[in-house]
Amino acid sequence: MAGDACEERLSHDMALRETLAMVESARVLLQAELITDGFCMVGRLDLPPTQARLVDLLNFRGEPVIVLHDVELKRLGPESDKVFNWPMAQVRREAIVLAIPRERRAPGAEVQPPLEHVAKEPHRVSFLLPSFTVVGDVHVARGADIGAASPMRGSGFVPLTDAEATYLSDPTLVWKAPVIVVNVATAEAFSPAADPSPNSSSR
Repeated sequence: MAGDACEERLSHDMALRETLAMVESARVLLQAELITDGFCMVGRLDLPPTQARLVDLLNFRGEPVIVLHDVELKRLGPESDKVFNWPMAQVRREAIVLAIPRERRAPGAEVQPPLEHVAKEPHRVSFLLPSFTVVGDVHVARGADIGAASPMRGSGFVPLTDAEATYLSDPTLVWKAPVIVVNVATAEAFSPAADPSPNSSSR
């Protein structure tokens, strides 16, 4: 009957709305800083639960751009202090050199470890990029040879913990963060347990 069909359609629409609302409520809002060779952008990322970590989003190759909301954009360098405010920016993923996760805002946004969890240990390493040096801890499987497990053998984004990045054109410009994600495809050199700062004893 028509009444039954209408009631069934309304019930289906309500179930669909509830499902969409549940999916939306599970999304993770993450404040992030994306750095290219020439610009620094701070904004809000709207992440699905399956990509609740910034590094997971960056390594997902399904989209060529990363969408930031409520963006503050600034050119790198001491000569530029002008800040641009954009409601939204699409950033080409390949252009991102460094990415820094900031404040996370979502109830229950903690990411559970995978079922097949592998114990890892930190190794202090350095990356040399065209515009930056980055020092931090890369985490590899316990007992693994850092030379054989070098992140330079890949081409994705690698998170470093307890990290520090220095802008080579202006060494006073330094980022320190619990996590800095490095685009390994842009790195020119990598060294385990190395400090890229100039050697004071060199002549």
